[in-house]
Amino acid sequence: MKLVSLFAAVAMAVAFVGGAIAAEKKYKEGGCCDKAAKKGEKCAHPCCVAAEKDGKACEKCNK
Repeated sequence: MKLVSLFAAVAMAVAFVGGAIAAEKKYKEGGCCDKAAKKGEKCAHPCCVAAEKDGKACEKCNK
């Protein structure tokens, strides 16, 4: 039983790390969203906020 719990914990950790890496790669290098993400913040531009609500990156700022 402990082995199953350990496996589940490792799988969840890998999923979280993979999700964080994927989230960082969706922004254009040097763009407003990328700069905000590197500071640990979210971009405050209205177009970026609207795109973030849909789970996407702003196409205007991240071409």
